[in-house]
Amino acid sequence: MMKTPAKINLFLKVTGRCENSYHSLRTLFLPLDAPSDEIKIDFTAAPGISISCALPGVPSDERNLCWKAASGYAAAAEINPNWQITVNKNIPVAAGMGGGSSDAAAVLRTLNEHYRKLGDAELAAAALRCGADVPFFLSPRLALASGVGDILEYPEIDFPEIPLLLINPGFPISAAWAYRNLARENIGELPAEFERKILNALQHAELEKLSALIFNDLSPACYKKFPLLKTLKSELLKTGAAAAEITGSGPTVFALCGTFAKLDELAAHFCKKYPQMTVIKSKLKNNLACSA
Repeated sequence: MMKTPAKINLFLKVTGRCENSYHSLRTLFLPLDAPSDEIKIDFTAAPGISISCALPGVPSDERNLCWKAASGYAAAAEINPNWQITVNKNIPVAAGMGGGSSDAAAVLRTLNEHYRKLGDAELAAAALRCGADVPFFLSPRLALASGVGDILEYPEIDFPEIPLLLINPGFPISAAWAYRNLARENIGELPAEFERKILNALQHAELEKLSALIFNDLSPACYKKFPLLKTLKSELLKTGAAAAEITGSGPTVFALCGTFAKLDELAAHFCKKYPQMTVIKSKLKNNLACSA
Protein backbone atom coordinates (compact mmCIF):
# COMPACT_ATOMS: atom_id res chain seq x y z
CA MET A 1 0.00 0.00 0.00
CA MET A 2 1.50 3.35 -1.04
CA LYS A 3 0.47 6.63 0.57
CA THR A 4 -0.14 9.48 -1.85
CA PRO A 5 0.05 13.06 -0.51
CA ALA A 6 -2.05 16.10 -1.34
CA LYS A 7 -0.61 19.51 -2.26
CA ILE A 8 -1.37 23.19 -2.12
CA ASN A 9 -0.36 26.03 -4.42
CA LEU A 10 1.15 28.75 -2.26
CA PHE A 11 0.73 31.08 -5.21
CA LEU A 12 -0.72 30.56 -8.68
CA LYS A 13 -0.10 33.02 -11.50
CA VAL A 14 -1.64 32.45 -14.94
CA THR A 15 0.88 33.78 -17.44
CA GLY A 16 -0.78 33.08 -20.80
CA ARG A 17 -3.01 30.91 -22.94
CA CYS A 18 -1.58 28.06 -25.03
CA GLU A 19 -2.66 27.09 -28.55
CA ASN A 20 -4.19 23.85 -27.23
CA SER A 21 -6.58 25.92 -25.04
CA TYR A 22 -4.57 25.15 -21.90
CA HIS A 23 -3.10 27.99 -19.87
CA SER A 24 0.53 28.51 -18.99
CA LEU A 25 1.22 29.32 -15.37
CA ARG A 26 3.79 29.86 -12.69
CA THR A 27 3.10 28.31 -9.30
CA LEU A 28 4.67 27.06 -6.11
CA PHE A 29 3.72 23.49 -5.22
CA LEU A 30 4.07 22.27 -1.65
CA PRO A 31 3.28 18.71 -0.51
CA LEU A 32 1.16 18.23 2.59
CA ASP A 33 1.61 16.02 5.62
CA ALA A 34 -2.14 15.24 5.42
CA PRO A 35 -4.51 14.21 3.92
CA SER A 36 -3.28 11.33 1.80
CA ASP A 37 -4.83 8.55 -0.26
CA GLU A 38 -3.60 4.96 -0.46
CA ILE A 39 -2.91 2.94 -3.59
CA LYS A 40 -2.50 -0.84 -3.78
CA ILE A 41 -1.83 -2.87 -6.92
CA ASP A 42 -2.47 -6.61 -7.20
CA PHE A 43 -0.13 -7.99 -9.88
CA THR A 44 -1.87 -11.39 -9.97
CA ALA A 45 -5.29 -10.18 -11.12
CA ALA A 46 -7.17 -11.18 -14.25
CA PRO A 47 -5.84 -9.84 -17.57
CA GLY A 48 -6.47 -6.13 -18.08
CA ILE A 49 -6.75 -3.15 -15.75
CA SER A 50 -9.44 -2.79 -13.10
CA ILE A 51 -10.00 -0.04 -10.57
CA SER A 52 -11.87 -0.30 -7.27
CA CYS A 53 -12.70 2.53 -4.88
CA ALA A 54 -15.25 2.50 -2.07
CA LEU A 55 -16.01 6.21 -2.43
CA PRO A 56 -19.21 6.71 -4.45
CA GLY A 57 -18.82 8.63 -7.68
CA VAL A 58 -15.18 7.78 -8.33
CA PRO A 59 -15.02 6.29 -11.86
CA SER A 60 -13.56 2.83 -12.35
CA ASP A 61 -12.87 3.10 -16.08
CA GLU A 62 -10.63 5.16 -18.37
CA ARG A 63 -11.96 8.38 -16.80
CA ASN A 64 -9.96 7.53 -13.66
CA LEU A 65 -6.41 8.92 -13.74
CA CYS A 66 -5.12 5.71 -12.15
CA TRP A 67 -6.50 3.75 -15.10
CA LYS A 68 -4.93 6.25 -17.48
CA ALA A 69 -1.59 5.96 -15.69
CA ALA A 70 -1.65 2.16 -15.73
CA SER A 71 -2.68 2.04 -19.39
CA GLY A 72 0.05 4.52 -20.30
CA TYR A 73 2.67 2.55 -18.41
CA ALA A 74 1.63 -0.71 -20.06
CA ALA A 75 1.97 0.90 -23.50
CA ALA A 76 5.31 2.58 -22.78
CA ALA A 77 6.81 -0.51 -21.13
CA GLU A 78 5.24 -2.93 -23.64
CA ILE A 79 3.61 -5.00 -20.92
CA ASN A 80 0.32 -6.88 -21.01
CA PRO A 81 -1.31 -5.75 -17.76
CA ASN A 82 -3.03 -7.93 -15.20
CA TRP A 83 -3.50 -5.31 -12.52
CA GLN A 84 -6.19 -4.70 -9.93
CA ILE A 85 -5.75 -1.19 -8.50
CA THR A 86 -7.40 -0.35 -5.19
CA VAL A 87 -7.78 3.31 -4.26
CA ASN A 88 -8.57 4.35 -0.68
CA LYS A 89 -9.66 7.99 -0.89
CA ASN A 90 -9.06 10.49 1.89
CA ILE A 91 -8.21 13.52 -0.27
CA PRO A 92 -11.47 15.20 -1.31
CA VAL A 93 -12.31 14.83 -5.01
CA ALA A 94 -12.02 17.86 -7.36
CA ALA A 95 -10.77 19.89 -4.39
CA GLY A 96 -7.69 21.64 -5.82
CA MET A 97 -5.35 19.41 -3.79
CA GLY A 98 -4.21 17.09 -6.58
CA GLY A 99 -5.63 13.85 -5.21
CA GLY A 100 -6.23 12.19 -8.57
CA SER A 101 -2.86 13.32 -9.88
CA SER A 102 -1.10 12.03 -6.77
CA ASP A 103 -2.84 8.66 -7.13
CA ALA A 104 -1.82 8.43 -10.80
CA ALA A 105 1.80 9.19 -9.92
CA ALA A 106 1.71 6.48 -7.25
CA VAL A 107 0.48 3.97 -9.82
CA LEU A 108 3.36 4.89 -12.15
CA ARG A 109 5.94 4.66 -9.36
CA THR A 110 4.60 1.34 -8.08
CA LEU A 111 4.53 -0.23 -11.54
CA ASN A 112 8.03 0.98 -12.33
CA GLU A 113 9.40 -0.26 -9.01
CA HIS A 114 7.96 -3.66 -9.90
CA TYR A 115 9.03 -3.89 -13.54
CA ARG A 116 11.99 -1.45 -13.80
CA LYS A 117 11.13 -0.74 -17.42
CA LEU A 118 11.21 3.07 -17.68
CA GLY A 119 13.92 5.60 -16.96
CA ASP A 120 13.24 8.85 -15.14
CA ALA A 121 12.59 10.84 -18.32
CA GLU A 122 10.25 8.18 -19.72
CA LEU A 123 8.37 8.00 -16.44
CA ALA A 124 8.00 11.79 -16.34
CA ALA A 125 6.67 11.74 -19.93
CA ALA A 126 4.14 9.06 -18.98
CA ALA A 127 3.10 11.18 -15.99
CA LEU A 128 2.56 14.27 -18.15
CA ARG A 129 0.34 12.31 -20.51
CA CYS A 130 -1.93 11.64 -17.51
CA GLY A 131 -2.20 15.28 -16.44
CA ALA A 132 -0.26 18.47 -15.85
CA ASP A 133 0.11 17.99 -12.05
CA VAL A 134 1.14 14.34 -12.18
CA PRO A 135 4.91 14.89 -12.75
CA PHE A 136 5.13 16.88 -9.49
CA PHE A 137 3.83 13.91 -7.51
CA LEU A 138 6.51 11.56 -8.82
CA SER A 139 8.81 13.24 -6.29
CA PRO A 140 6.63 15.45 -4.09
CA ARG A 141 8.71 18.25 -2.66
CA LEU A 142 8.72 22.03 -2.81
CA ALA A 143 8.76 22.96 -6.49
CA LEU A 144 8.34 26.00 -8.69
CA ALA A 145 6.37 24.99 -11.76
CA SER A 146 5.85 26.62 -15.13
CA GLY A 147 4.46 25.57 -18.50
CA VAL A 148 1.11 23.95 -17.72
CA GLY A 149 2.56 22.97 -14.34
CA ASP A 150 4.86 20.29 -15.74
CA ILE A 151 8.21 22.13 -15.90
CA LEU A 152 9.60 21.80 -12.40
CA GLU A 153 12.41 23.55 -10.55
CA TYR A 154 13.45 22.59 -7.03
CA PRO A 155 14.78 25.53 -4.98
CA GLU A 156 17.32 24.38 -2.44
CA ILE A 157 15.77 25.83 0.67
CA ASP A 158 14.78 24.39 4.01
CA PHE A 159 12.00 25.70 6.18
CA PRO A 160 10.44 24.70 9.49
CA GLU A 161 7.16 22.83 9.55
CA ILE A 162 4.28 25.29 9.29
CA PRO A 163 0.87 24.41 10.78
CA LEU A 164 -1.82 24.33 8.09
CA LEU A 165 -5.61 24.06 8.21
CA LEU A 166 -7.63 22.84 5.23
CA ILE A 167 -11.36 23.35 4.83
CA ASN A 168 -13.20 21.61 2.02
CA PRO A 169 -16.85 22.69 1.72
CA GLY A 170 -17.98 19.43 0.14
CA PHE A 171 -18.71 20.43 -3.44
CA PRO A 172 -16.35 20.08 -6.43
CA ILE A 173 -15.03 22.75 -8.79
CA SER A 174 -13.63 21.54 -12.09
CA ALA A 175 -10.31 22.97 -13.17
CA ALA A 176 -11.75 23.51 -16.66
CA TRP A 177 -14.49 25.73 -15.23
CA ALA A 178 -12.01 27.73 -13.14
CA TYR A 179 -9.76 28.46 -16.11
CA ARG A 180 -12.70 29.27 -18.40
CA ASN A 181 -13.88 31.89 -15.93
CA LEU A 182 -10.47 33.41 -15.27
CA ALA A 183 -10.52 37.20 -15.60
CA ARG A 184 -8.42 38.06 -18.64
CA GLU A 185 -6.91 41.06 -16.88
CA ASN A 186 -5.30 38.70 -14.36
CA ILE A 187 -3.17 37.03 -17.04
CA GLY A 188 0.42 38.25 -17.06
CA GLU A 189 3.91 37.81 -15.66
CA LEU A 190 4.97 37.92 -12.03
CA PRO A 191 6.62 41.07 -10.70
CA ALA A 192 10.41 41.00 -10.57
CA GLU A 193 11.79 39.56 -7.32
CA PHE A 194 8.41 38.07 -6.34
CA GLU A 195 9.64 34.48 -6.18
CA ARG A 196 12.77 35.42 -4.24
CA LYS A 197 10.60 37.24 -1.69
CA ILE A 198 8.10 34.42 -1.17
CA LEU A 199 10.80 31.75 -0.94
CA ASN A 200 12.75 33.86 1.56
CA ALA A 201 9.61 34.41 3.66
CA LEU A 202 8.86 30.68 3.55
CA GLN A 203 12.43 29.72 4.45
CA HIS A 204 12.26 31.85 7.60
CA ALA A 205 8.57 31.06 8.31
CA GLU A 206 7.77 34.78 8.25
CA LEU A 207 4.02 34.38 8.08
CA GLU A 208 3.22 38.09 8.03
CA LYS A 209 5.31 38.50 4.88
CA LEU A 210 3.82 35.34 3.39
CA SER A 211 0.31 36.64 3.96
CA ALA A 212 1.04 39.59 1.67
CA LEU A 213 2.47 37.35 -1.06
CA ILE A 214 0.06 34.41 -1.23
CA PHE A 215 -2.47 34.71 -4.07
CA ASN A 216 -4.33 32.67 -6.68
CA ASP A 217 -5.44 34.08 -10.06
CA LEU A 218 -8.26 31.50 -10.16
CA SER A 219 -9.78 32.51 -6.83
CA PRO A 220 -11.77 35.64 -7.87
CA ALA A 221 -14.07 33.59 -10.13
CA CYS A 222 -14.50 30.99 -7.37
CA TYR A 223 -15.34 33.64 -4.78
CA LYS A 224 -17.86 35.24 -7.15
CA LYS A 225 -19.72 32.01 -7.95
CA PHE A 226 -19.37 30.51 -4.47
CA PRO A 227 -19.56 33.33 -1.88
CA LEU A 228 -19.22 30.73 0.89
CA LEU A 229 -15.53 30.39 -0.02
CA LYS A 230 -14.94 34.11 0.50
CA THR A 231 -16.78 33.85 3.81
CA LEU A 232 -14.49 31.00 4.90
CA LYS A 233 -11.37 32.95 3.99
CA SER A 234 -12.57 36.06 5.83
CA GLU A 235 -13.53 34.07 8.92
CA LEU A 236 -10.18 32.27 8.99
CA LEU A 237 -8.34 35.58 8.98
CA LYS A 238 -10.65 37.10 11.61
CA THR A 239 -10.17 34.12 13.93
CA GLY A 240 -6.38 34.23 13.84
CA ALA A 241 -5.04 32.54 10.71
CA ALA A 242 -1.89 34.22 9.43
CA ALA A 243 -2.90 33.79 5.78
CA ALA A 244 -5.67 32.08 3.84
CA GLU A 245 -6.42 31.37 0.17
CA ILE A 246 -7.97 28.86 -2.21
CA THR A 247 -5.60 26.18 -3.47
CA GLY A 248 -5.47 25.19 -7.14
CA SER A 249 -8.83 25.52 -8.85
CA GLY A 250 -10.62 25.19 -5.51
CA PRO A 251 -12.77 24.86 -3.61
CA THR A 252 -10.49 23.91 -0.70
CA VAL A 253 -9.37 26.89 1.38
CA PHE A 254 -6.06 26.61 3.23
CA ALA A 255 -4.84 28.69 6.17
CA LEU A 256 -1.35 29.09 7.60
CA CYS A 257 -1.26 29.19 11.40
CA GLY A 258 1.40 30.67 13.64
CA THR A 259 1.41 27.78 16.12
CA PHE A 260 0.05 24.26 16.40
CA ALA A 261 -2.07 25.49 19.32
CA LYS A 262 -3.72 28.02 16.99
CA LEU A 263 -4.21 25.23 14.43
CA ASP A 264 -6.03 23.13 17.04
CA GLU A 265 -8.15 26.14 18.06
CA LEU A 266 -9.20 26.95 14.49
CA ALA A 267 -9.89 23.31 13.66
CA ALA A 268 -12.18 22.98 16.67
CA HIS A 269 -13.99 26.22 15.78
CA PHE A 270 -14.66 25.34 12.16
CA CYS A 271 -15.57 21.71 12.91
CA LYS A 272 -18.21 22.94 15.35
CA LYS A 273 -19.56 25.71 13.14
CA TYR A 274 -19.48 23.78 9.84
CA PRO A 275 -19.98 20.10 10.73
CA GLN A 276 -20.93 19.29 7.11
CA MET A 277 -17.50 20.37 5.86
CA THR A 278 -14.21 18.46 5.87
CA VAL A 279 -11.73 20.15 8.21
CA ILE A 280 -8.19 18.76 8.15
CA LYS A 281 -5.18 19.60 10.29
CA SER A 282 -1.94 19.38 8.35
CA LYS A 283 1.45 21.02 7.98
CA LEU A 284 3.71 22.21 5.22
CA LYS A 285 6.84 20.14 4.77
CA ASN A 286 9.77 20.64 2.45
CA ASN A 287 9.95 17.04 1.32
CA LEU A 288 7.67 14.02 1.60
CA ALA A 289 9.03 10.55 1.12
CA CYS A 290 6.44 8.43 -0.65
CA SER A 291 5.94 5.46 1.62
CA ALA A 292 4.88 2.00 0.63
